[in-house]
Amino acid sequence: MIIINTIRVKTIVILMFFSIFLSISSIAQDNNKEVDNYVPQSEYRVFRLGISAGMGLSWMKPKTDGYEKDGNTFSYSYGLLTDYNFTKNYTFSSGINFNRLGGKLKLPNDTNVVGSIKEEGTLYRTYQINSLEIPTLLKLKTNQIGYLTYFAQLGLKHNFNLSSFANDELHHGGSVTSTKDIDMADFTTFYRISFNVGFGAEYALNQTLSAFAYIEYDNGLNSSLTNEKTNSNGDIRSPNENAFIRKFGITFGLLF
Repeated sequence: MIIINTIRVKTIVILMFFSIFLSISSIAQDNNKEVDNYVPQSEYRVFRLGISAGMGLSWMKPKTDGYEKDGNTFSYSYGLLTDYNFTKNYTFSSGINFNRLGGKLKLPNDTNVVGSIKEEGTLYRTYQINSLEIPTLLKLKTNQIGYLTYFAQLGLKHNFNLSSFANDELHHGGSVTSTKDIDMADFTTFYRISFNVGFGAEYALNQTLSAFAYIEYDNGLNSSLTNEKTNSNGDIRSPNENAFIRKFGITFGLLF
């Protein structure tokens, strides 16, 4: 009897340990599945700060007789941004960026070539305009789907001219004259306003950090070139020119 009871006790103990082992293994497997399937949910906050950098192509659409578009220039921007969230799905986005835009124009030019002989030439000019940009955008966001939150944004961007330069190639007769880094402060406007629309997505890295990217189209609403200006003697300092800058680009960044 004692031997039988001992065997029963050992059997019960073995079964208990085996049952506990199976339970622990099952819990561990469930936990591993939860870890494997874990998706961080972005924490809702009223204010979020971030950094961004973008690049793209910009061009100028002239409105002056005789002026023609001659190509695109590389553009870029970088800076800080801030998002104010009205709700989980509606955001006012602003910030401050350094922005470089430009374009290439082909325009007629009268040049004194030899003495009093006047010969008509063609000027190929590449503009580079550096500005301080303040966006005022409305961002419309979806709920988070997996790691991603998709959004569309639209609104206005305000650019304040910091400096502007041009590289010229003057073709007259059979010769070409090149001039680099011409100061264009008198030829470009101080303020540029544009309508901007973009589409992109945020990727949740954890609850408080997201990476984002979006493509955008930026349409200038006012001319980036000036009206005619004269000096104190009545001489024309800059001609009457009109050209609107357009831009297509892509921007990357982080939201904290």
